[in-house]
Amino acid sequence: MTQNNLSPEDLSQLIGLVYDSAFEEVQWQSLLRKISQMYPGIGALAWGYEGDQMFPEYSKGDHAQVFTEMVPLEVKTIQNRTTAEATKMTPNGFVIRTAEFFDDDEWRGTKVYRDYLKPAGLCHTLQMKVDHVDDRGAFLCFALPEDRALEDKYHDSLFNLAKLLAPHAVRACQLARALTMAKRATEVFSGFLDGILLPMLVTNESGRFLFGNAAGRRLLNRSDPMKLTNSGELILHGTDDTRALQRRIMSIGKDQTANGLRVETENGAPLLLALTPFRPSMREASAIDRHLLEDEQLCAVFVGQSAGDDISASLLEDVFDMTPREAEVCSRLIQGMSAAEIAQESRRALKTVRNQIQVIYEKVGVTSNVALMDALSVFRTVGSMFDSNSALSQEERLLLD
Repeated sequence: MTQNNLSPEDLSQLIGLVYDSAFEEVQWQSLLRKISQMYPGIGALAWGYEGDQMFPEYSKGDHAQVFTEMVPLEVKTIQNRTTAEATKMTPNGFVIRTAEFFDDDEWRGTKVYRDYLKPAGLCHTLQMKVDHVDDRGAFLCFALPEDRALEDKYHDSLFNLAKLLAPHAVRACQLARALTMAKRATEVFSGFLDGILLPMLVTNESGRFLFGNAAGRRLLNRSDPMKLTNSGELILHGTDDTRALQRRIMSIGKDQTANGLRVETENGAPLLLALTPFRPSMREASAIDRHLLEDEQLCAVFVGQSAGDDISASLLEDVFDMTPREAEVCSRLIQGMSAAEIAQESRRALKTVRNQIQVIYEKVGVTSNVALMDALSVFRTVGSMFDSNSALSQEERLLLD
């Protein structure tokens, strides 16, 4: 292959592979394997560095670890810079040729060449820089054959292909790291989020569900009052309510102002949704990651009730993981009914009802009806903020029609 003769379709597929391989468990394996097939006889691997040391976390090739220990990069460039200085000055997305950066004799005297390249019949390399943070970074390496005729055959074509793919590889690397950070943040804060009593669902500005706490996930599993579409967007039962929800989520992205929405449910009292901006802390992130994640406006949806409505049995199930029967008994307790009255109304044994009340107390973390009422007052916090503006206005109804 002496020149890039890829069709637009082939190039598009290869660019797609760049993004796919950045998200692989061992990054870049599919891409490196594909390019190795396109140029038989080359070496292809991803490697990381810290200062003047190659380190093995990135350094895997074809399922086998190439470097099993830190490898020093003791050679200096022809500009008399250390490898650490040269790599730090090299911008992400730049493709370098070791034949131009290093004196040939000095390059052949390095441990990298002697121990790894020469035994494989390889010599100089093309290096695509894809990442750099502080003193660490990563390259995609394409090692050219020692055989001069084969090197000449591949060099220009592979160099031009690497330059075409480099900006996509940089972007894919940034996206993969941002996604990993978001996943780790979710895992780290999952216990904290699950400790939030109200159901909480986090979406992006288009209404696509990203994650939620335990109560929020139970609410989604119940599909009342909201559920997910096949493409992952939050929707409500009614078309008007869904459109109102989408408008409110979009407004969060525009003006970063909290708002609310009152919605009907199929199995109980109406609920109130409080929509607020969600801003995860990015203090420990790199500038690139802060830019990527702060570009995406996130919205947190909290589910509660109005002070004027009965406590929703379904909300009790979602928040405290009560059974439907326990939620029913809890609702009666809140209405002021005694255990005997609940037993008579439900035609159950008084002992059974008392046992259920004890379980309810344990799940809520209280020991009396008074404490139960006080604990459940948190549901009203949403109503206290948004009762006045949560219902659809007449003007908004007309806009939706």
